[in-house]
Order: sequence, then structure tokens, then C-alpha cells
Amino acid sequence: MGYRKNVIFGLLCIGVAIFTRIISRKYFKNPPSNDVDMPQSCEFANATGEKDIFYYDLGGTFCMCEWKWDVYEYWSKVISGFAFNFAHVIGTFEFYVLTGNTKLLIIAVFVNEMIEELWLTSGYWGFTLDPPMDMEARYDSLIRDTVCCFLGISLARKFGKVFKIRPIIKAPMTLAWDPKNPHSVARWLKFVVQGISLWQITLVYNADLGPHNFNPGNILLLLAYASTIMIICYWNVNDFPDCTRRHVIVWHLGWMVFSVYLFLYTINPSFDSAMYLIFVVECSASIALYWFDIYLRWNVNGIRQIVFGSSNPGKDSVGLLEEDVKHVIPLSCYRKALDIVDNSGEEKVSVDALKKLAADLHNTPDPSSLPPSPSELLLTAIKTIIRLIIMGVCCSQPFLWDGPQYKRHWCGNPLVKGFNGCAKYHDEL
Repeated sequence: MGYRKNVIFGLLCIGVAIFTRIISRKYFKNPPSNDVDMPQSCEFANATGEKDIFYYDLGGTFCMCEWKWDVYEYWSKVISGFAFNFAHVIGTFEFYVLTGNTKLLIIAVFVNEMIEELWLTSGYWGFTLDPPMDMEARYDSLIRDTVCCFLGISLARKFGKVFKIRPIIKAPMTLAWDPKNPHSVARWLKFVVQGISLWQITLVYNADLGPHNFNPGNILLLLAYASTIMIICYWNVNDFPDCTRRHVIVWHLGWMVFSVYLFLYTINPSFDSAMYLIFVVECSASIALYWFDIYLRWNVNGIRQIVFGSSNPGKDSVGLLEEDVKHVIPLSCYRKALDIVDNSGEEKVSVDALKKLAADLHNTPDPSSLPPSPSELLLTAIKTIIRLIIMGVCCSQPFLWDGPQYKRHWCGNPLVKGFNGCAKYHDEL
């Protein structure tokens, strides 16, 4: 039955991803580069003739003109536009939920950007195999993409801490086939299927129409993504023996709610800048997590039992991430461990001593399950105020570039009568 269940749920995940990509390509296809808003030939010629134009976007939003380097305009373009930014936030969020490994994700973010550029050696650009002339501006790769990825990791770490999520895999992988063992081949295969399915669905993201426009393809994305998380939930629900079924279901439901919340803003974006909108969304979600954590720790109306399915919140250490254990076990327990271990090797460690140590560790309360101290409440209030200030600044959307800029995720140089505009007019001037 276990083997059959794995096959069925795996095929469901893959099927939803394939169906979503097919429907997206058929009904929500990206417009070609030459259909987007670019300067007309006469406008481009006149602007270039004035010798004060700045079209150097370090990668091809337009092309390089030597006449002017304007730092203000450059940073305005960095913060402006509606690119693939939301997908980078949700991408790192999902992989943190699956792996719980911050260091691995930070490395993966930069490797991902390198792979996108290495695709050019195949005659295409990026994971969606676009033509090389659609290569994104360098600030898209080096600044916006990485910032959005780190925002996704930051938000996922807060989410993981509050809901005490458990990673589906741990290194190193072993040849065991036990689905309850995070080191087993079975769990690693699950991770591959689930991760690739969610990744492929995320690539359906499309904000080509720009801000203040309805993007119907993102409704498909939202529905497919939420459905896949629910499939993953029921696939994983029995794989965490140290967590209750309720706990596993709740953290997957929370993951789904946060994903829907993030993607809702892409259906009809109300901001002129994706970056500002993402900061507002991330700050609002972070504030919600800050205070939900306080609510859990106060155990208002028995909320901890509802979320974790635990009857003893004072001693509940369920769902702790491996990297957090060292912050939970007090120094006294380490000293006890040192006392019972004879470094000379002449004596054996007694079974009774080990049992007592295990009992001490088991009965050590998780600090996150205790009511917050006044200093913790003050720190939460300060973090909330800082987030509200950031939201206020982002809602005012300062420092925007209102000149010509690519509407798509990628760029493409504007062509004037079949020639590269800057090169052609540079020769004439």
C-alpha cells in the first residue's frame, strides 16, 4: 500500500505541474519581445541625438550609449518594473519548507543565477529557454533576484520557527526505504518530485502586462500551486513520527495560505514597482508571524493544542529543527553528559545514566512554548514598528523610473530598421 500511495501522489504532483504548464503555454503565452512598449525609431533617434540619454542597463534592457552615466536613473530602474520577482520569493520559501537548510539555499540562489547565464551556451537564455536577445539586465540577476530570494528565505525561517516545521530530507542520504526516515532514498525521491513539481508550476508566473493590469495566468498558478501543496500534505502526513498528524496538516495549510497570500498580489498588481510591492507583502506577512507566535506562546484559547495537537505545551518540543536543538538544551544537560562519559576509556557509560540523561533532555521545555518575557514583547513591538515604517516608505513608492523600460521579465534591445539602435546612431553622430 505504501508503494502504491507514493506512486499515486507522485503522479498527481507531476500531473498538476504538466497540466499547468500546458494550459499556460496555450492560453497565457508571453508576448514576443517586439510587441512590448519600446521607443519608436524617431523617438530613439531624437533622444540619442540629444546626447543625454541613459539606456545602459548592463545586460540589454536597451543598449549601451556612451553619452551619459546617471546613478540616479540606474538605481531608479533597479527598483522599478514588474519582472519575475515574486517567483523568486515563493521559490526559496518552498525549498526552505522542504529542506530547512538556510546555507544550502543561499548557495543555490547564486548557483541558479549562474546556470541561467550558462544556458546561453546552448543558444537559449534562462530556464524557460527564451531567445538570447531576451537576456535580463544584470541588475535583475545580481540585485533584484537575489534580494527577492533572501526575502523568501527570511520569511520562510520565521514561518518555520513559528509552526515548528520539519524538513522532508536530511543529509546524508542512506539506502534505506523507510518513508519515516529523512535520510532514506524514499524521502529524497519525494523531495525531488515535490520540489520539481512546485518549481515548474512557479515558472508559470507571468506579469508581462505590467502593473495595474489583470493577469489571468496567475490565477491558474495560484490554484495549481495550492492544490499541489494539499497533495504534498496528504502524501507526507504520516512521515513524521515525532509530530502529530494535526501538526503536519496545519503547517502544510499554513504554507498554502502564505503562498496564496503572496501570489494574490500578482493577479492585478496595484503598485508600479514589483520590488516595493514585495517589501510590503513580506513586511505584512512577517508582522502576522511575529504576533501569531506571541499568540501561540500565550496559548490563548488552547491554540497550541489546536496547532500542534499537544496536550502539554510546557514540555512540548515537537517539530524542532535540528539547527535549533543547541538553543533548547541547557548547559546543565551538557555538563551531565560530560560527567557520565569517562574519557579514559577504562569504564563504560552506564545504561541508567544514559536513560536519565535522555529523560532530562525529553523533559526540557522548549523556550518557544513558554510565555514571552517583557523583553521579548518589547523586541517584537520594535520589529513591528520597523516593518510598518518600511511599508510606509514602500507604499509611497519613491525613486521610480518613469521613462522607457522593458515591460517583460527580460529585455531585448530596441531595433531601429533592423539595426541595433545605439550602434546605428552612434556611427551617424
